[in-house]
Amino acid sequence: MIGQDFEKIHFDIWGFHFLEPNALIGDLLLFSIAFCFSLKIKKYNSQHPFYKNWRRFYFIFSLSFLIGGIGHFCFNYLGLWGRYPSWIFGMLSTYFICLAQISLWPKQNQQQRFKNLAAVLLLIGIGLEIYVFNTQNLSMDQSKGLTIPSIISGLGLIFSLFILGLYYQRTIHPQFKFFWIAVLTLLPNAFIQSQKLNLAPWFDRNDFGHVLLAISLFLYWKGIEAYKG
Repeated sequence: MIGQDFEKIHFDIWGFHFLEPNALIGDLLLFSIAFCFSLKIKKYNSQHPFYKNWRRFYFIFSLSFLIGGIGHFCFNYLGLWGRYPSWIFGMLSTYFICLAQISLWPKQNQQQRFKNLAAVLLLIGIGLEIYVFNTQNLSMDQSKGLTIPSIISGLGLIFSLFILGLYYQRTIHPQFKFFWIAVLTLLPNAFIQSQKLNLAPWFDRNDFGHVLLAISLFLYWKGIEAYKG
């Protein structure tokens, strides 16, 4: 189905009425993958800001999808309040990616400026998202709630993974190419979401996005492994 979404799948058990079990499954898979990677980073130098912030990213990212999956599944009971935390956590996880990548920048004075800009970007994103929560009728179109997080995360990822990834590929390790490749991997998701391309009720545009996100998590890890700081 193109241009519109399938009707949400209903799932009743023990007298409770749940929605979108496919979204719950996809979100729980992303939670598991990200949480496992957050634990794997422990074997590296946990005090180095590169590893420390990548670990924070994986942990916050895992929480965002755990909460998001529950929000989808229990929408009849939680309403939009079950979605808000995951949207905020998504921007926060991107912020930690920025800090991790910026920590390798060779010039300390510029490094601090980049950190400040990343913090400002996060605060702007959270502020605008709170504004959307309070002024937009998201019950009619929940995609409006994803617009700000998508823009903020997109800007953060382009700078920290694409631009810095290309630079670090030349100056630190060739395997840092996996960072900018991950960004390219995620690009089709913007088209899929905007055009509402849904393959089937059990595998809609969000499920396709989950597949791309899972691939990106593995690509991030390939880049992280290359650094021996």
